[in-house]
Amino acid sequence: MAAKKPTAKAPRKPRRPPSDESVARYALRSLTDVYPWGRYGAHLLAEQDASTVVKVTAILACNRFLAQSIACMPIRVMRRLANGRKVDAVDVQGRDTICRRPNGFQTTYEWVEQHIWHVGLYGNAYSRRVFDVERGYVGRLLPLHPTRVDPWWASEDTLGYTLTKGNGTKEELAQNEVMHTRWLSDGGRKGLVPFELCGPALALARKLDEAALGYWDNGGRPDLVIETDEAIPKEAREAMRQDWSNDHGGASKRGGIAVLPKKTRLRPIEQNTAEAMQFIELRDSIVPDMARVYGIPSTLLGDHRMAKYSNSEQEFLTAHVFGLMPWQRRLESSIDRSLLWSYGPDVYAKVDSRGLLRGDTAARTSLYQALWGMGAITPNEIRDLEDLEPLDEPAADETFVQLGFSTLAAAAAQAAEPVGSLSTSADGAAADDQGDGESVDQAGGFAVGQYVYWSDGEGTIEHLMTSGVLGVEGSPFSISASPDAPAASIRVHRNGEPTEFTVGKPVSELSATPMEAAA
Repeated sequence: MAAKKPTAKAPRKPRRPPSDESVARYALRSLTDVYPWGRYGAHLLAEQDASTVVKVTAILACNRFLAQSIACMPIRVMRRLANGRKVDAVDVQGRDTICRRPNGFQTTYEWVEQHIWHVGLYGNAYSRRVFDVERGYVGRLLPLHPTRVDPWWASEDTLGYTLTKGNGTKEELAQNEVMHTRWLSDGGRKGLVPFELCGPALALARKLDEAALGYWDNGGRPDLVIETDEAIPKEAREAMRQDWSNDHGGASKRGGIAVLPKKTRLRPIEQNTAEAMQFIELRDSIVPDMARVYGIPSTLLGDHRMAKYSNSEQEFLTAHVFGLMPWQRRLESSIDRSLLWSYGPDVYAKVDSRGLLRGDTAARTSLYQALWGMGAITPNEIRDLEDLEPLDEPAADETFVQLGFSTLAAAAAQAAEPVGSLSTSADGAAADDQGDGESVDQAGGFAVGQYVYWSDGEGTIEHLMTSGVLGVEGSPFSISASPDAPAASIRVHRNGEPTEFTVGKPVSELSATPMEAAA
C-alpha cells in the first residue's frame, strides 16, 4: 500500500501589525471612557437621576436626616472683637435675610432644608442674591434648581453661572450674584453628585425593590404542593386548588384545619423561606452602605442590627462630629464667601448646634452648676440658655465663685489685700491690716479676746473696729463700722476649740452668754 503524501498546508498569512490609529483609539478609550473596563451594568446606571434614586429609602433617610438636622440649627451672624470676645453682629445689613427671612415665600428653616437637600442629592445648591437697591444689601435669597444652573470658569479664580429659565431662555450670572454650596469636588468648579459615585450600589438597591414587588406580586413558585399517587383529571385539580385557596388562603384564615382527600398529602417548599430570608438580609445591607457614603451612623437610619443601648450616646456624638459638623462648616463658609465677605474677616456666620446637643434636665443642671461655680457663666446667661426671662437684679449679670459666693472682682481684691486679719509685729503686738479702719480694744460693751455668742455660732473676738469697712468694700458681705455700730472679727470655735475660720459680725448681734440663755 502506497504511503500517503503529506497534505501541503497553505502558507500562513503574515500578521499585520496594528495600525497607529487602532492603538491610539484603544489608548483614548482606556483613558477617557467612563467605563474603561467595560460597561457592565451601564444600562442600570443610565436610568438613575435624583428623582429615581431618592425612591431608595436609604438615600431618602440620609438626605432627610441631614437636611432637617441642619435646618433645626439657627444661623447667627457673629463679630469677633479685638479682645477676642464674640458677639452677635446686630448691625450687619442683610442679617435678617440670612437669619430670619431669606425670601418672601420661605422661612429660614425651609430655605436651609432645601439648600442642604440639593447638596445631598445633586452635589450643588444655588441661591440667587437679589440686592435691595435702596438699602444697598442682599434683600432676598431665591433658590435655583441645580439642574438649571451650569457653572463655568470666568477667570482663573472666578466663576460664572448660566441659568436656564423656565421658558428655555438662558441668562448669565456673575459670581457675586449666586450663593453656591458644593459637596466634594475634584475640580473646584462643581460638586460631585453623591449617587453617581455609588451608582452600582444604588442600582442594586433599585433592583432589589423591583424584585421585591415581583416576588410578592408575580411569584411563580408556590409555598405548598398537594401530592397524590393517582391521576387526577384537570377539572378535579382545578377544583381542588380553588377549594384549598378559598378555605385556607389569606391572613385571616391562617391556622385553620385542613381535610385532605384520600391518598393526598401536603409538602411545603422550604426553599422559598430561605430565599426570602436571604433577600431581606441583602436589602438590610443597603442601609449601612448608603450611611457610609454620607458619613451617618446607620443606627440613626433605622439599622436595628447595630442599635445597642450601650453605644447609643456615642452614636449621637459620632453623628454630630463626623456627620453634621462638615455640613455645618460647608454652609457657614458658603455664607461667609457669598454674603458676608464685604464686612471683613471679623464678621462670620455660625450655625448654632447647641440646641441639638442639649442633654436631659439632670445633665443640663449638672453642667450649669459646674459653669456657674467656676465663674464661667452668669445666672442670666443660664436663664437665656433655658429660654427664660432674665432677672432684673444687677447681681444676676455677675459671675460668682465659691469663696462665700462672692463676685470675681471682690474675690480678686480680697486675695490681693486680705482684710479683717491681724499680723504680729516684732514686739508681739497685733498690727492692723485694715488700713482705713480704726482698731480698738473695747467697743459696744465687748473687748478683744472675749468669748462671745451669736445666733448660729460662738468664738473669740480678735479684732474690733469703730470706723471703716470690715471686709472688701462693695462686697455684699462687707460690714461698715462706726462708733455707734462697731464691728468685730471673730475666730470661730467648734466644740470649744478654735478653727481656721473667721467671721465678721456687727457687735449688736453678739452676746456674752449663749443665745438661748440670753433669750
